[in-house]
Amino acid sequence: MTEQEEEKKELEKSNNSLVFISHDTRDAKLAEAFSNLLKSVSAGVLKSFRTSDRKGTQGIEYGVEWYPEIIKNIQKASDVVCLLTQRSVDRPWILFEAGMAKGKLDTPILGVALGIPLGDVSTGPFAQFQNCSDDEDSLTKLVFQLVDRIPNSEPD
Repeated sequence: MTEQEEEKKELEKSNNSLVFISHDTRDAKLAEAFSNLLKSVSAGVLKSFRTSDRKGTQGIEYGVEWYPEIIKNIQKASDVVCLLTQRSVDRPWILFEAGMAKGKLDTPILGVALGIPLGDVSTGPFAQFQNCSDDEDSLTKLVFQLVDRIPNSEPD
């Protein structure tokens, strides 16, 4: 891929502003809260996708083949945020989604340790990333980092 093609790809991703929230379905409420936080801070500009959404339009519609839909949204994502909890840290789908995003698409992976020590998520594949803990300052920095990628954004 030429430098010009790479710049075009990055511009498309930044204009897209879609965060794929990778999580265990049992952590659906955490994923919804994180999605709402992104929406609130970005005044609705930063969109997210989470498979567990049953109320709105951020999940998989009924009747749609789920695997291609997950792949399509990972491909469209500007970032993949992995919500790493006691339930999800070693789950195959979190690892698959992160691996697909990083290995095939070179999409940024952001691991967030929620309710578990940061050291517990900094092993295995997530050891290569600077992961985020669940304290207020770290989460604020992460959210601002995501919102700052939107051209002309001014996070609230």
